[in-house]
Amino acid sequence: MSGGSVGSGGASAASHGGSPGSSGTSSDSGGSGSGSGGAHAGGGGASSGIAGSASAGAAGAGAGAGGMINVTACSTGTAQSADLTVSLSSLRQKISGFGVSSAWSGSYRNASDADYLWSTTKGAGMSLLRIRYGDGLAIAKSAAMNGVVVWMTPWGTGNNGAQGGTYTTTQTNPNGCTNGSMPVLTNASGLASALVTWVQNAKTQGVPIYAVSAGNEPDSCGINSTTSFSAAQMATWIETLGPAMANIGVKLMAPETQNWYGFPNYFTAIQNDAAAYKAVSIFAGHRYGLGPDSTNAGVVAANKAIAADTSKEYWETEVDTGTGSGDSSGDGITSALLMAKQMHADLTVASLNAWHLWWVYNASGNGGCLYDTTTNTWTKRLWVMGNFSRFVRPGYMRVSTSGTVPSGVLLSAYTNPADGTVVVVAVNNNTSATPVSLFVSGAAPCTVTPWVTSASDNLAAKSPITVTGARFSASLAAQSVTTFVGKP
Repeated sequence: MSGGSVGSGGASAASHGGSPGSSGTSSDSGGSGSGSGGAHAGGGGASSGIAGSASAGAAGAGAGAGGMINVTACSTGTAQSADLTVSLSSLRQKISGFGVSSAWSGSYRNASDADYLWSTTKGAGMSLLRIRYGDGLAIAKSAAMNGVVVWMTPWGTGNNGAQGGTYTTTQTNPNGCTNGSMPVLTNASGLASALVTWVQNAKTQGVPIYAVSAGNEPDSCGINSTTSFSAAQMATWIETLGPAMANIGVKLMAPETQNWYGFPNYFTAIQNDAAAYKAVSIFAGHRYGLGPDSTNAGVVAANKAIAADTSKEYWETEVDTGTGSGDSSGDGITSALLMAKQMHADLTVASLNAWHLWWVYNASGNGGCLYDTTTNTWTKRLWVMGNFSRFVRPGYMRVSTSGTVPSGVLLSAYTNPADGTVVVVAVNNNTSATPVSLFVSGAAPCTVTPWVTSASDNLAAKSPITVTGARFSASLAAQSVTTFVGKP
C-alpha cells in the first residue's frame, strides 16, 4: 500500500501507477457485470484456526458437525413471480473470513478496540487479521485470543530494520521499474530462515500464524521499500519459502500484487512452475485500480484456473475503496456503501474465499480505514463489514440466488452447513426505502432477524420477520446494508 487516499467515487490506482478499472456489481441474481463466476469450494480441509470447510455433498445433504438439519414447516411453499430465490442446495465457494490489516500499528489506540473489531456480539466480528513482519504483536495477541486467524506479510527493507536486512540488495530500476532504487532479494534461504524464526517466535508469544505471504505488492516498484520481484523471481522465491513454511505447518500465500492488472502474469509464472504452484495454498491480490471481478481476459482465465483447483483458496487482501459523494471524511454511509459494492462483486463474481480492507487506523478522508484517527470515531465501514463478517462465519458457504433484483440493490446469500443457518446480505444504494421479497429454497427458518447499518444505525437488530411458506418480505432502509439471519 502506498498510503495515498483514493479519490471520490471508487477504487483508483492509489498512486501505484495502474490505470483505473471498473468494478462489476453483479450477483447470481442478475446484476450487471461478469467474471469467472465458477463454483469454488476452496481449500479442502482447514487448519490453524480457520473453521473447517464443508464439501458440497455434506452441505447439500443438510448434514454437518451439528447433525441433520431439520426441514421446518416453514420450508414448504412456492416462489412468487417477484421473489428473489435463495437456493440453499446450490453451493458456491467456502468463506474463510473477512479482515483488516494492523500494519505499522502494533498496539490498540483504545482499550475497547478489540470488542469493536473482533466481537460477534458487540462489534464487527471480523475473523482475519493481516499483520506486518516486524511489527509488535499486541493487536495480534488480542485477535488470536478472540479466535481470529492471524497471517503475516513481509514488505521489504527499510521498515524498522526488520523487513529484509542482509537478504536483499538495493538495485536501480530492476524488473522494468523506472523510479529509482529498491531492494531485490539476493539471499532467499537466509530470508526464508528468518521468516521461520519470526513465525516460531510469534507462536511462543500466543500468536499462531496461519499463513505467510511471499511478499507485499512485488510489482509496486519499491513503494514503502517493498522488495521488487518479477513474476519469474516470485516463482523462484516461492520454491524456497514454500517448503520452509510447510515444515512448520504454515500456509503460503502469493503473489499479493497491487491489483489484478499484474495478477495474471504472476499467477501464470507460479502455475508454470510445478514446485511453486504446489507450495501456494492461497492466491491473493490487492484491489487498487482493477479487481478480481474484472472482465479482463487474463483475470477471467486466472479466476477459472483457481476455481478449478479446490486445493487452493482465493483472497483479496488489501484495498482502499474511496470516499463517497458528500462524505469528505470518508466516515459515513455513502463511503461504506462503496466498500460494500466491491465486497459484493468480489464475492459473487470472482467467488473469493476471503476479503480484507486495508487498515484499522487512519486519518479523515481515507477510504481504507475502520477507525478515523482525526475524529477518534469508528467509521461506517466497520459496521458494514460487520454485516458480512459477524454473520458469515469461516466455513459458511455462499449459495446461489436468482430473480430480478430491484434496481440499486445487491443481494448475496450464505449458509452454515453445520446447522443450516441462513444469511442474506442486501445492499441498498437507493436514497429511498426499497421493498424486497425472498423465497428460501431448502430448509427455511421460521423467522429471520434483520440487522441494519445505515446513516442512523450500526448493526442494529430489528424486529424478527416471520417466514411463511418459505417466503418473507422486508423494506430495505435507504442507503443501508441489511443482513437477514435465521436458523431452521
